[in-house]
Amino acid sequence: MHKSAHQQVEELLADMQRERQEQQEVPEPEPARDPVSHPSDEGEEAVEHVLHLYVLTDEQAQQLELEANCVEAQPPTPAPQQEADHQLESTGRRDVNILLALAVVLCLTLGVLNLLIYLPIMLASATVTIIPTSRQIATTRTVTIVSSNANAVHQQVPGRLLDTITLTQAKTVAATGTGHQQAQAAHGFITFYNALPVPQTIPAGEFLTGADGVEVVTVQNAVIPAGTLATNGQVTVPAQAVNVGPQGNIRAGDIYGKCCRDNVFVSNGPFHGGQDARSYQMVTRQDISSAASSLKTSLDQSVQAALNQQVLPDESLVTPVPCSSTVTPDHQAGSETTQVSVTVSETCTGEVYNTSALHGLLMQIMIQQAIKQLGNGYSLVGDLQPSITRAMTNTRHKTVILQVKVISTWMYQFSQAQRDRIKLAIRGKGKEEATALLLHMPGIQTVSIRISNSNALPTDVQHIHLHFVILL
Repeated sequence: MHKSAHQQVEELLADMQRERQEQQEVPEPEPARDPVSHPSDEGEEAVEHVLHLYVLTDEQAQQLELEANCVEAQPPTPAPQQEADHQLESTGRRDVNILLALAVVLCLTLGVLNLLIYLPIMLASATVTIIPTSRQIATTRTVTIVSSNANAVHQQVPGRLLDTITLTQAKTVAATGTGHQQAQAAHGFITFYNALPVPQTIPAGEFLTGADGVEVVTVQNAVIPAGTLATNGQVTVPAQAVNVGPQGNIRAGDIYGKCCRDNVFVSNGPFHGGQDARSYQMVTRQDISSAASSLKTSLDQSVQAALNQQVLPDESLVTPVPCSSTVTPDHQAGSETTQVSVTVSETCTGEVYNTSALHGLLMQIMIQQAIKQLGNGYSLVGDLQPSITRAMTNTRHKTVILQVKVISTWMYQFSQAQRDRIKLAIRGKGKEEATALLLHMPGIQTVSIRISNSNALPTDVQHIHLHFVILL
């Protein structure tokens, strides 16, 4: 049975008393006698009073006081009971340590499992690449360049005429054509003389033979007037060689003397043109036009360079520059020759316009056109692409009328609020569902989604990244 607390305290005090008595029974070294002490009566031992003094440090004093308080606060426990309690306490501490170790291991295991389960979710991210809808708008407008009082409402821009210049260039090229000539009979004239006092007629087709044996024939009736005693009547008619070829080119007088009938005489002038069939090199129309085209290209560049010297900053030269040109070859097409020289002259009057004024006018036109066709939400990508397709100069009124074709590209723009709504709409959704949802939103043409560490988009919009690709 367990003792009461009071009994335990009494036993503890008794044990302490016994320890003190045992300490007193231990012989102590005899202290030195005090030389000033005096014995009592003779025959009696002198009674000595010994006082033990101990010097303690502050720390030792505090420790001693703490031990005393602990002793007073705890009830005395018998030795066997203390040993049992000590063993029980040791066993309890060991069990507690084991439990603590098991708890630590369990916590670490749960932490690792939670990390493996929730870390991918926490690290999940998604990149959404969006190609916004783009539209191309093209229009053609007429713009008038005026020298003063330009009015944008009437689609006018300020400009001025430049000094007129004339440039000339020449080029010689080989003739590339091939001509073919048939064999030709020589031709000339025959003169008939009449000694009779009456006219005579020699019908066409009269054959005559020259001294070299070349035969010719008349091609026209010869009506010879009557002669007189002083002079003979005479008439000249055309004739040609009977056979083709150069042998018909007889000299003058080759045919001479009497012919045909009495009192009729004949003589010939020189015959020429008789030749065999042949091929030869000649000029073609393509030879002339190719040379002229090459010269015009070179002249256009030279003209533009010359006119650009008159252009001021913030001015642009109207191109193509209106010019009048003349082409002069030294041989016409079909002519027999080995080469031909072509000369081209250009007279040009340049016109310049204010660059920023035209750009501003075209920009206003295209913005209005874009709002009309596309509505709001679209912005211009890049710059306008204007091109002058035709220029007509009115020198009398000193104006130039331009036909300008303008091409522009417009792309849907997403505000920050729209981007935030996109993230909220697709968070936590699968890739296919999010893609289908985005493709039904206005302004989205193409979507590509890449998800990391998950099968679905993160629920935290901070881990969803939008990337917009602009196609120019």
